[in-house]
Amino acid sequence: MSVSAATATGPCRLIDPSTCSDAKALARANGFVQALSHFAGDAKASYFSTDRSVSSQALSAFGGTSENMLVLADKRYLFSACPSRDCGGSAAAIVLNEFGQIEGMAFSSFHCETGCEDFRHLDIYMRKDGQDDAVLAALKAWGTSDNLRKTVSRPEADEGIDQRMDVHLLP
Repeated sequence: MSVSAATATGPCRLIDPSTCSDAKALARANGFVQALSHFAGDAKASYFSTDRSVSSQALSAFGGTSENMLVLADKRYLFSACPSRDCGGSAAAIVLNEFGQIEGMAFSSFHCETGCEDFRHLDIYMRKDGQDDAVLAALKAWGTSDNLRKTVSRPEADEGIDQRMDVHLLP
């Protein structure tokens, strides 16, 4: 997997993700909220908040602290950020192709139903008909990266994370 950081210039446009410097800029791009809602559909989860739509939880992360956009192989872009209230291992990432189409999304979280769990999970979302090994590998690499692991306040929360990775296929 080829990865490099990029510096975007000009206004961020969803139809050309290379123009977006980070997830916060991407979240403000015209059409992104609609594209995210379309990708996630009615899916709900309890990553950062209890039983909320997957798209709204991603948006809450993308409004927080963002890392610079990463350029992946095959003209794909990875954007990641953590909720503004707390990084602490909670974050979201998204992979878009060169035309701004969402190819995958991931959440690093402590699964917060009635209370948050002690161990970090990685949940990846992909389309049932659009699974791509390179996108899956990029999201797994992000979720297990040293950058994300460093935000976890208790290192033992990551022990065995390989057994807490789930891929959710969207219709």
